[in-house]
Order: sequence, then C-alpha cells, then structure tokens
Amino acid sequence: MPARDVVLIVEDHPLVQITAAALIENAGMATLVAADADEALQILTDRDDIHAVFTDVTMPGSMNGIELARLVRRRWPDIALVVTSGDNLSESASLPNGVRFLRKPEEYASVVDELLGDQSSRAVPDAVGA
Repeated sequence: MPARDVVLIVEDHPLVQITAAALIENAGMATLVAADADEALQILTDRDDIHAVFTDVTMPGSMNGIELARLVRRRWPDIALVVTSGDNLSESASLPNGVRFLRKPEEYASVVDELLGDQSSRAVPDAVGA
C-alpha cells in the first residue's frame, strides 16, 4: 500500500483541529496536528514525510502563522503551505511566494489536494538545509 500524503495542521483551537483533520482525511490524506509553531517546527524537524502545512495566523507561542510560513518556506521549500485565518490579512502581512491564504472556514481538503497534486512528481530532497 503506498504511503499517504501527510498534512500538518497548526491550529490552537481543538474544534478547528478536529474539523480540518476530518476534511483532509476524508480526501485520503493523513494528518498531524500541532497547537503552535514551536510544536510544528519540532514535528517538521523530526519527520521527512510532511507534504503540506496548514497554519492559522493567530496562535500562542514564539511566532505566528505568517512567521512560521516564512521559516518553513526557507527550510523546507518543497512543502506546500496554506495560511488560514478567520480575519482578512492586512496588506503588511506579506506571505512568501507560493503560499495560499484561505479565510476560514473554507474546505481545506480540496486546496491541499490541489497543492499536493503539483508536488507528487517531485522527489523529496535527502537533506534539508537550515
């Protein structure tokens, strides 16, 4: 059986975590959940099977979702990124190239499927630079 694509959901609200995970898993992908950017970075460092990260903008911890997206883009450039928020982003909150913004509560699964479809033909790098 081939490995399923893994999506890391970074969200501090349990109900949103559960809803997002259910939508993504119904699309045939596996999910992991982190409550903040610090936990997400630990998961990304420890695993090499994360294909996409969905992160909320506002959350506790050392950085917000936009800062997390910037760091992920630099360290793991092949990971698809989606930033979500219940609010509109201000123009000063520039996202890295290739990062999608979704206003909650859009259906996450279809966007992840679309993003992963673009990556399925790419090889996963052996080493990740910091």
